[in-house]
Amino acid sequence: MKRLLLLAILLPAVVPAADFNGFVREFSRQTGAHQLYIPFFGLARFVVAVAHPAGTSDLKLAVFEHVSNRPLDFALTADRLAHGEGWNRIVRVRNRNGEFTNIYTRRDGNHLRLMVATLDGEDATFVELRIQPEQLMKFVDEHDGKHHLTD
Repeated sequence: MKRLLLLAILLPAVVPAADFNGFVREFSRQTGAHQLYIPFFGLARFVVAVAHPAGTSDLKLAVFEHVSNRPLDFALTADRLAHGEGWNRIVRVRNRNGEFTNIYTRRDGNHLRLMVATLDGEDATFVELRIQPEQLMKFVDEHDGKHHLTD
């Protein structure tokens, strides 16, 4: 009984991570592109997990070079994979150069997961954030119109 209770507590913490990783793995399989290793990104993830900047408690990144898809194929592939994982596209931007940016959201308990998928030339980038909407809005309200530029 204790093992079942422990599994019920830990499973929700494990499942969301598999969604992004599965998405990235399937994108790599379908496009033939390989994910780049980003040095010290684990340290950045740790800082986000501890500091919770602007209500963010998790950060994931996947960068691909030499994506063999055409821009429209990229958008369709990203939409199909995201929809299969329960994501809802809320923004799609396409410029004249064929660059795409899609933004997806998904509820995760009291949190919101946000994923940004971009294609710039032959490079694709996926970023996922787990944010607390109230904390993000508080951060935006506090910094609205305030630019801190140093000369």
